[in-house]
Amino acid sequence: MRDYSVFTLACKEGHIDIVKLLLNDGRFDPNGAKNKQSIIEASRNGHLDIVKLLLDDCGVDPSVWDNTAIIRASQNGHLDIVKLLLNDCRVDPSVWDNKAIMSASRYGHASIVKLLLNDPRVDPSEDDNYAIRCASECGHLDVVQLLLKDERVDPSADDNQAIQRASKNDHIDIVELLLNDARVDSGACNYDPPHKRRKLRNI
Repeated sequence: MRDYSVFTLACKEGHIDIVKLLLNDGRFDPNGAKNKQSIIEASRNGHLDIVKLLLDDCGVDPSVWDNTAIIRASQNGHLDIVKLLLNDCRVDPSVWDNKAIMSASRYGHASIVKLLLNDPRVDPSEDDNYAIRCASECGHLDVVQLLLKDERVDPSADDNQAIQRASKNDHIDIVELLLNDARVDSGACNYDPPHKRRKLRNI
């Protein structure tokens, strides 16, 4: 087990009664150095009620450790927590080279990707369009569809890695989707679309 404080451990495990008990103890400081990780762990593990409590009653800084809380919530698919954190002016979803949307794309959390795309600070094309490359590789069709609707996203980036990765992993629906984009080089993968396969079989 990591060297968590009692408070951080309670936040991590979702034990809100213990969190409240500690907060009601006048000797306790939720913003102390040993407790800064509390909102990160609550966000990472999807404990919305605790995140609300930390923000509303304690004034805990949700941007601690370079906005790790929103990155972990995005990575693990906790939409309500991401929404809550985005409403706090201290939170910046674009930190770590837009890692929040990259993580959500990698793990297939389309609702979070959609939410982050609506934030003007977020750039889905960061790191040579990592988000669509990774979503294509992992087979997340709904995420790829969302990203393609954003004019900043280039599916041909990094030598057409999106379609190459989708092809390598046999994600046929994503390959077909990408082939419909004029920017994508169909010669970048070995996959033949259905109409071409049928034609070859008839020869």
